[in-house]
Parts: sequence; C-alpha cells; structure tokens
Amino acid sequence: MSTIRSGSGTDKDQQEEEEGEKDGKDNSSKVTNTSLGTVAYSKWAARFIWAAIIQGAIVGLLTAMLAAFAATTGYPILLVEAMLSIPQVGFSEITALAGLGLYLIVGVIATGLTAQFYHHFEIRTGKPYKGRITNGLAWIHLVLMVFGVAATSILMIYAGYLGDVAVIETDFGGFGITIEQKSKQILNPFIVPVSSLVLITVIGAVAGGAGFIINQFQRQDINIQDIGGKKGTA
Repeated sequence: MSTIRSGSGTDKDQQEEEEGEKDGKDNSSKVTNTSLGTVAYSKWAARFIWAAIIQGAIVGLLTAMLAAFAATTGYPILLVEAMLSIPQVGFSEITALAGLGLYLIVGVIATGLTAQFYHHFEIRTGKPYKGRITNGLAWIHLVLMVFGVAATSILMIYAGYLGDVAVIETDFGGFGITIEQKSKQILNPFIVPVSSLVLITVIGAVAGGAGFIINQFQRQDINIQDIGGKKGTA
C-alpha cells in the first residue's frame, strides 16, 4: 500500500511540475507577444505634434531676434521715453507683443493640444481617419491653421515694429510722424490682411471640428493597421 501511495504521489508531483512548466511557457509567450505586439500610432497626431515643434522653434527664433534688436539698438530707450510722454505710442508695441503671444498660444500650444484630439479619436476610440472626406478635412485643418496663425502673428509683429519706428524722430532713424499719421498710414492698412488671415485660421479649425464629428459617427471596420500600427521590436 505504501508503494502505491508513493507512486501516486510521484505522479501527482510530476503532473504539477508539468502544469507549472506549461504556465511558465504561457506567461513567457504572453510577455513575448506583448513585447512584439502592435504599437498604436496616430498619423495625424504625429503631424500636428511636428507642426507644434516647428512653430515652437520659430517662436524661439522670433523672440531671440526681438531681444537682439532691443539689446543692440537705441530704439527701445527712445520708445520708452515717447511712451512716458504720450502713452498712445505704446499701442504699436502691444500689437507686436500680441502677435508673438498669439503665435505661442495658438501656433504652439493649441496645435500640440490638437494632436491629442486626433490621438483620442484614432487610438482610444479606435476610429482611424479613412477616406477622402475625413482626411481632406484634417489636411485643411492642419494647413490653414498653421499658415493662418503664422502669417497673422508675423504680420502683427511687423506692423508693431513699423508703428514703433514711425513715431521716433528722423534724427534717430525714425519716420518722425504723429500718432494720427501712424494710425492712418501704417497700422490701418494691416487691419484687413490680419482679419483675413484670422478668418483663414478659423476656417481651418472649423474644418477640423467637422472632421472630428464625421469620423466619430462614421461606421467603419476597425483594423489596427489602418490606424498606422507598427510592429514593435524586442
């Protein structure tokens, strides 16, 4: 009887060892499949991220140029003296700084945040952009938004620069005109172009929103390769 029990115990231990080895193989297989699995990738999120990075570099370059201009020329000192005597002179400076701030907020921060929207729709909800309509709206969103905010901001900075130089005396390299002349001859002509460029930016944002809605309610067969899936490497 003891021999039979010992044999049965040995069989049981051997079975447990085999099950343990099987579980180990299964776990190893799971880890391998996870490491070699598909990595979700949103092509539109990547495009907007790169647009935000490039525009961030442009903002940094513009800031460095303005800082270099202020440090190497005497215009800032003359401008401050003019603003102390006539505060209305400062509106031109506000225009330039507003253009730089607009580029930073909309061109860099908002563009980077928009990339998260595309990541949400393409990855989290599992609805990649497919077809001409949604992809076309996404292209309109990217191109018009990037071009519109960049052109608007640079034009505002240029208008502010001209306005600052205009009120400085001719002896110091300025135009030597009055505030009223500056407004009519320099700043007012920029109103229509800047407004048009802002409208272009808004059209791009509206196109992107329309693309979000159409893509959200559009029925489609989900395939990870359509999202832009990439095979990971161990």
